[in-house]
Amino acid sequence: MRGRTTAGAAGAAMALLALALPAAADGRKPDLTRFYTQHLTWGGCTVKDAPRGMECAQLTVPVDYARPEGGTIALAVARVRAAESGEGPTGTGTGAGTASPGGAASATAPKGSLVFNFGGPGESGLKDLGGFMADTTRLAPAYDLVSFDPRGVGRSSPVRCGAKAEQDIESTSDSAPADDAESRGQLVDELKLVAEECRRATGELLPHVGTINASRDLDVLRQALGDKKLNYFGISYGTRLGAVYASQFPKRTGRMVLDAVDSLTADAAQSALAQATAFQKGLETFLSDCAAQGALCPLGATTAKATSTLDATVARLDRKSAKTASGADFTSGDLRTAITNSLYAEQLWPTLAQGIATLHHKGDPAVLDAINKQFAGEDAQGDRPADDNSHEALLAVNCADDPVRAKDPAAELASLQEEFAKASPMFGPDQVGAAISCTGWPAGTDYIRKIDKTGAPPVLLIGTKGDPATPYQWAAETARHLGKGVVLTYEGEGHGGYTASQCVRDKADTFLLDGVLPAQGTSCARETPPEH
Repeated sequence: MRGRTTAGAAGAAMALLALALPAAADGRKPDLTRFYTQHLTWGGCTVKDAPRGMECAQLTVPVDYARPEGGTIALAVARVRAAESGEGPTGTGTGAGTASPGGAASATAPKGSLVFNFGGPGESGLKDLGGFMADTTRLAPAYDLVSFDPRGVGRSSPVRCGAKAEQDIESTSDSAPADDAESRGQLVDELKLVAEECRRATGELLPHVGTINASRDLDVLRQALGDKKLNYFGISYGTRLGAVYASQFPKRTGRMVLDAVDSLTADAAQSALAQATAFQKGLETFLSDCAAQGALCPLGATTAKATSTLDATVARLDRKSAKTASGADFTSGDLRTAITNSLYAEQLWPTLAQGIATLHHKGDPAVLDAINKQFAGEDAQGDRPADDNSHEALLAVNCADDPVRAKDPAAELASLQEEFAKASPMFGPDQVGAAISCTGWPAGTDYIRKIDKTGAPPVLLIGTKGDPATPYQWAAETARHLGKGVVLTYEGEGHGGYTASQCVRDKADTFLLDGVLPAQGTSCARETPPEH
C-alpha cells in the first residue's frame, strides 16, 4: 500500500509553498490545503494501447493558484506500479532511495514515484508512458512510473481553438510565408484570429496554461503520490518544466534527469533560428551518412549526388505536387516535414532515404506520407484522435512562457527572412513564421528568463551533439542557469539521448537509482540505431 500524507504534513508543506506563490490582492497567501491533502483514487484506464497494469486517476488543481477559490480542473494521471522487488511500501519516496542493511542505498529498494513529461508542449503523458516502458527496465523494479497530461493538454481540460483556427495553426507552422508585404499582413491577421479563437473556445483556463502553473500542478501531484521529493524525468519541453520546478521548489527537488534540453532564455525568433540551423546540420549529416554507404545509398554514392537528388525532388514538387494514395497533394512543404520528422530519430534515416528515392524516381510519396501521418498521430485518412490537441497546446503554452512580442510583426518577419534562409536553405523559409507565432497573444511571463542558481540539488542534463530540435548548446546554457548541473554528452544524432544510447541509459539510470552522477565532461560515443 502506498503511504498516505497526513493533514499535518500537508500543513507543514504549506509554509514552504508560500514562498513560491503570489499573494492575493489583499496580501494574503492563497489557501491550497484542500489540494495538498487530496488522495488519488486509482482505477482502470481507457487509453488506447495502455501497457499492462497501467492505472489512471484524476488530480484536482486550481485554475488560478492566486485565486484557488475561483474554479478547478482535473488532470489525468497514469502510473505503472513498481515491479515486485524488495520489501516495504513504495509510497515513502524521499528522493534519496532506501538504505540497505549495509547502509548504502539499494538500487532495487522502493523509491516512490518517478514522474515523466515527454515534451511538446502538448504531448500526452498518458499516451506516451507505454511507449517508454521498454527503455526503463532497470528503473521499473524501484519506481512507480508516473505521467500525466499537463493542464490544457489531452484529457486535462484541453486548450481548444476551433476547427478553422486549428487548421490555420497547422498551415502557418508548416509552410513558408510569402515574401511580399500583403502576404505578410495576411499572415499577421490570421495569427491574431487564431489567438482570438483560442480565447473564445478555451475560456478562463487559457491565461493559466503556462509552465509556471504546470510546475505547481507537478508539486500537488508529488504530494498526492506520497513523495517527499519529486523524482523526475523530463524530455524536450519536459526539461523546461523540470527547470521551472527546480526553481520554484528547490527543497522538494529529488533526482532529476533532463534529456534534450530546452532553452530557458531564447525567445520565439531566437529559438526558431537555432532550430533551423540545427535541422540543416542534421540534414547534411543524414546525406553524408547515406552517401558513405556507397552503392547502398538510394540517393547517390557521394554527398554531392545525394544532395542533388534531394534538391531536384524539392524543385519538382515546387513545380507540381505529387499525389498521395488518397488523392491529396504532397508538396515540397510536406517533403520538408517528412525530413524534419525523420531527423528526430536516427533509426528512421534509412526509411527517409528510401522514401525520397521512391518519390524522386517514381513520383510516389507513400513512404514519406506515412512518416508524416505517424508523427502527426493521424490515421490513413489523415484524421487525428479527438483528444489530440497538441498543436493548440504547443502554441498556448509557448506563448504563455514568452514575454517578447514584436511591435510590428510583419516588419519583424520581413527583417528575419533573409537570415533564416541563409542559416538553413532547406528549413529556414518555413521556420521563420514561428518567430511571430504569438502575435495576438498577451505577453507571457518573464519568470523563466530569470531562473538563476535555483538552490536545488545537482541535475543530470543530457545533450545530444546532433539534436536538431533542442540544439546541443542549450544543455550547457540551462545547466549554468540551474546552478548545479552535470551535462552528459551523447555524440550521436536525433532528438534525445536516453532512448538512443545504452551508454546514456546506463548513466542516467545509475543516477536515478543510486544518486551517482557521471563526472562533468563525460560523453557517450555514437551508437548504431537498432533495426527499424
